[in-house]
Formats: sequence, structure tokens, C-alpha cells
Amino acid sequence: MTDRVALIAIPASPSVSTAGAAPHTPAAGTVPDYLLGPENQLARVAVEAILEGGSDHLNPIVFHGPPGIGKTHLAMGLAAAWKSRNRQSQALYVPAIDFARELTDAIEEQAVDDFRARYRHPSLLALDDVERLSPKEAAQRELLYTIDALLESGGRVVLTSSTPPEYLAGLLPGLSGRLLSGLSVGLALPGFETRIAILTQLAQSRPIAVGEAVLRLLAEKLSAPVPALVAALHNLELAARLEGSAITLERARRYLAERSSLEQPTLREIAAATARHFSLKLADLRSPSRRRTVVAARGVAMYLARTLTVQSLTQIGVYFHGRDHSTVSHGCRKTRRLLDSDPAIRDAARLLCARLRPAGPLRLEH
Repeated sequence: MTDRVALIAIPASPSVSTAGAAPHTPAAGTVPDYLLGPENQLARVAVEAILEGGSDHLNPIVFHGPPGIGKTHLAMGLAAAWKSRNRQSQALYVPAIDFARELTDAIEEQAVDDFRARYRHPSLLALDDVERLSPKEAAQRELLYTIDALLESGGRVVLTSSTPPEYLAGLLPGLSGRLLSGLSVGLALPGFETRIAILTQLAQSRPIAVGEAVLRLLAEKLSAPVPALVAALHNLELAARLEGSAITLERARRYLAERSSLEQPTLREIAAATARHFSLKLADLRSPSRRRTVVAARGVAMYLARTLTVQSLTQIGVYFHGRDHSTVSHGCRKTRRLLDSDPAIRDAARLLCARLRPAGPLRLEH
């Protein structure tokens, strides 16, 4: 690991888990510490500002990125790190959907004051997957008041989202405005340097030795989220155990070759994965809707269909609500330009590529 890779300790301690739920404590050796490499320099600066208490003017901070990129890992790690550094202060991590459920229970049990006492007094509140509140107006309104109360008392507020705040659909104007008034930080997929650090950390916890050459090969070929790196080592370790041999370069090459020989995804698989990533329904992408979030997601889906399959522009257009080939071609060109100018779209495309065809390295046509 180089000095350009920052580390936040994970797993989070049970003390930062949401009430009423089992503490999210990953098994030892299965999840690496959260690493912020040079590809996430702004996120690293934001994390340091939060933990050093110098983030008053950055409140609230929204970390956003595609599913699987480590937002939950980061949110839990921040809460745990804050608690470790400020032992007299309270840090609270909670998934947004649990926040909404607890509010509903509090209303039914006439215990709203207790709910507010729990959420309006921590020194740091980390709320995960805020987009899950989009259909829940009461929870959104309560979150807005909670953020205001915490900001007034000097507390820190950290939220995570699958998309940047300006693309979040279904939020009340007041809540949307509050999120936009703070700092928005996109999380990028780990770069080569960070993947080496993650794999090295994972390998040190495994019972079977993994050589540096194998780790470098995996880091080079698997430009993918952390779960794919974990899965690679697990697969190699299992094969080595079954055969009673070591994890060799040849075995690693065979594993990568097997991944790359997977069948191409179907149009439905591409559209469904893209819809999930953007918190939309599959029907939205296949509809005539011109909502900005739907248009952006549809463009990514059509671009991936053109990149990952042998389907023609006409065939892709027929699947997406009978659009003609020129419309599909325009959408693909627009998305290709966004790969250079919009980090959220670029990261979404890369992550979806890794999930739909985990053949690495991911080579998106620009």
C-alpha cells in the first residue's frame, strides 16, 4: 500500500448499528478495510474533514455512487471511526429505510418524542441510501427537520445515495434543497493502486498464501467493485483447497478466462440491472418517459446493449419502446460523451459492465 491510499477501519462496531436490527459486523477476513485511493481524492479530503471536525461549512455531505461501490461500507466506517476518535460523542449509522420504519412505529406508538431524541442529538448521523425515502413524504419531512436540528446544534450529517442529489427523483423540494446546499462527493471504482491494496489486505487474512504476482494480475484484469475482488480470491482459494495445491498464476489466468467466456447478457438483463442501479422500474426504461433520470438511465442501458451484445441498433430500439435505430444511435453517442464529462454516468457504466459481463479489464468505448 502506498502513502496515497487512505484507510478507514471496518467493520463498524455494533454501537453504531441501528436500533432494533442485528449489528452489521462482517466476518473477519471477508471484508477489507475501506480504502480511499487517488481516484477518490475528494472523498478522502471530505472524510478527513469530517473526522478532524473541520467540516462545518460542508454540512451535510452526500457520498454518491452506484450500488456495490462501498457506500454502506464507508458510512458505517465513518460512524465507527468518529466514535473511536470521540468517545464521549454519539455516532449513529442507520439505513434510510429503517429511519422511515422507525418513524412509522413511533407515530403508531405515540413515541415521536423518543424518536426525535434519538436522531436529533448525535454528534454524527450517517444515513444510508437516502433514495429509499422517495415515496415516503412523512419520513422525508422528518429527515429535513432532523438535518436542520443537527446543523443548528453543530452535528455532522453524512448521507449516501446511488445518484447525485440533483438526480434524486421523488424528494420534497425542501429536502432536495438541503442536500444540494452541502457537499456532494462521487465515489469512483477503486483504481489499480487501490485494488492492489485491497487484495493484499484480503490475502493476508486468508489461510492459503497468495503470491504478489497473482495479486497484481487480478488487480490489473479486474477493474471492478470490491465484491468482485473478494469473490476472485474466494474462488481461487476454494479451487486450490479442492485440488490440494497452491494458488498459482496459471490458476488465476484460468479463472479470469472462465469469467471472460460467460455468455453475453440479454437486453432484459441489461435494462433490469440499469433500472435497479438508478432506482427505477424496468417499465420506466421501456416507456416513452422523458424525465431526466429516466432518459439518462435509458441512454446508459442502450449504450451497454450496444457495447456488450451483438444486437443491432434496430433490435435495441424495438426493445426500448419501439424506438428507431437513429434514436438509439443518438442515445449511445450522448452517453459516450457523458463517459468523459459525467463521473456518475461513467462509474455507473463501469459497474454495470462488471456485473453484466465480469470479464475485465472493462474497456468502455469513449
